[in-house]
Amino acid sequence: MVERLGWTTITFGLMQVLRLANNVVLARLLAPSLFGLMTIVNAIRFGVELLSDIGINQNIVSSEKGHTRDFYDTAWTLQVIRGVILGIICIALAIPFAKFFEQPELAVILPVMSLMFFFGGLAATSNAILQKQINVVRLSLFEFGGLVLTVAIQIGLALYSPSIWALVIGNIVGWAIAFLATYLIIPGMSHRLFIDRDAAKQVLSFGKWIFLSSIILFLAMNFDRFYFAKQISLDRLGVYSIARTLSEMFSQFTARASNMLIFPSIAAWQASGFEVRQRVLRGRRLILLVAALGLGAFVSISDFIIQLLYDDRYLEAGAILPILMVGVWFAVLCTVNDSIMLGTKRPAFPAISSGAKLAFYVVALPLTFWMFGFMTAVLVLSLGEAVRYVVLWAFSRRQHLGFGRDDLALTLVFFGSIAVFREALSLLGLTGGITTLFPILNTLSAAVFGQ
Repeated sequence: MVERLGWTTITFGLMQVLRLANNVVLARLLAPSLFGLMTIVNAIRFGVELLSDIGINQNIVSSEKGHTRDFYDTAWTLQVIRGVILGIICIALAIPFAKFFEQPELAVILPVMSLMFFFGGLAATSNAILQKQINVVRLSLFEFGGLVLTVAIQIGLALYSPSIWALVIGNIVGWAIAFLATYLIIPGMSHRLFIDRDAAKQVLSFGKWIFLSSIILFLAMNFDRFYFAKQISLDRLGVYSIARTLSEMFSQFTARASNMLIFPSIAAWQASGFEVRQRVLRGRRLILLVAALGLGAFVSISDFIIQLLYDDRYLEAGAILPILMVGVWFAVLCTVNDSIMLGTKRPAFPAISSGAKLAFYVVALPLTFWMFGFMTAVLVLSLGEAVRYVVLWAFSRRQHLGFGRDDLALTLVFFGSIAVFREALSLLGLTGGITTLFPILNTLSAAVFGQ
């Protein structure tokens, strides 16, 4: 487990450094409004994809028959059908979305982006099979190689034509590379169009909760993108997307480690909730302690990182990023707990907790934006992750899978490390104090106390 976690950490760290470099270079070459437009495009794409998710990969990993030819060929056939349908839906929605967001370019961009669904549908199930085998090394190396090619192509396109098409075509090429890699990552990997009734029934039965969870997860993850797209300028939306992309690097690592290590390991144990808790407690505690300290250190210098890496057009991201990172901490806790729930075949709990987060956003985000403005609305996004955590904890503790005391202590470590690192940097004259990191605190204080 330690060796696999090491591989996951190293390769993912290298991938995130590469993504960060790509993000910084593209930000220098392209206007903020292009990132804003791409934020809308990606939100629509994620929506179309997740609103029909039946958990193909999760089924292969969790099922005792997931490694058999009949099972994964059935899963692949369902995936192909889904990919074709999604591509058609994306094309059909192009003009309506272009009118809704008042962005005519979407009428052309979305049909081109539909290619990604066709690539995704035809992709082999290699990733899921390797995930089931917990073959982290091979999976990580192929993903890293594909990312290197994708980044090189994206930057080349941006140098040649600094327009929205550099981002669009770059994304499509990335998916095409990933599609081809799925047939190379396991030598001799092939599929046939085939439906086994029992396998299909099992996929769809388990997948109904994945489907519901994916719908709720998509809406909860992208409600801010859709809402802000109608309320703020494309330039500001682009700046916001830069901060959001940086913050998501950390939650994506947790999701990757959880999906590749925690979920398949627990699924293979076939143990009760109490037994699972006993077996993961110490390892979970140690990993999250390191995460709390690491995230706290990053948050303490996050505004400085924005100033260092980006030009003046993106400076507001320095105030947005620390706020979003608070939410990332709670998202990390939730992601680990989600994987434990899925491993013990309780996919309903993550769906319910994401639903609570979405309900909070629907009420609180527009109200806060209207009353206090954009920056306070960003704070609501972090509070939503805390709401999600509390609901998930309330359900999981009934199955003897709650880690409330541990998580409370770890959360105090997280916030404490932010304060300690920031004040230490301030004493050295490298940064301002904690209120310069979170200027929103001054705004809220003035609103509450009238000062």
